[in-house]
Amino acid sequence: MSTIKAIGALSTVGFSFVLAIVLGVAGGYYLDRWLGTSPWLFMLGFLFGLAAGVLNVVRTSRKFLK
Repeated sequence: MSTIKAIGALSTVGFSFVLAIVLGVAGGYYLDRWLGTSPWLFMLGFLFGLAAGVLNVVRTSRKFLK
């Protein structure tokens, strides 16, 4: 893999990490508003987003460490 492609692929890791958290938080926030369960689904969405982001970072780093 060329250096430019590797840098491009690795630069998406941070973006996808943040995006996973933002989507989890947004989903939890809107579900809390709809169901009136604040702040539980917000926190659950944050935790799921964080887990998804970490999983993506681990998968991507394993791919590049081979």
